[in-house]
Amino acid sequence: MAYLWLILSAACSVAASVALKAAGAASAQAATPSLLTQALPYAGAIGAYGLGFGFYALALRQLDLTLAYPLMVAFAIAGVFVYGLLSGAEAITAMRVAGAAFIAIGIFLISK
Repeated sequence: MAYLWLILSAACSVAASVALKAAGAASAQAATPSLLTQALPYAGAIGAYGLGFGFYALALRQLDLTLAYPLMVAFAIAGVFVYGLLSGAEAITAMRVAGAAFIAIGIFLISK
């Protein structure tokens, strides 16, 4: 169950990052963005980070910190990478793929 909590924590982190990115893009595009359109993505990001914190705390009840943190961060990095790939919002270059592979290898080595 602890690994499920880590995955959910990472998913919340990804959702918060996507919300912050959307908020920044919306405010850059709008000539006069309304308070509501500016506040909602930020509020969503804060809520997602808070929920992710709770899931991470649950995972730490069962896992060592030296295992839990690298795995949670790796799941979050993979999630953001997949978001960029599927959304087409960000360029996925060979260098970024190589970097993601090195991160995965490093996380594997840390977890042993």
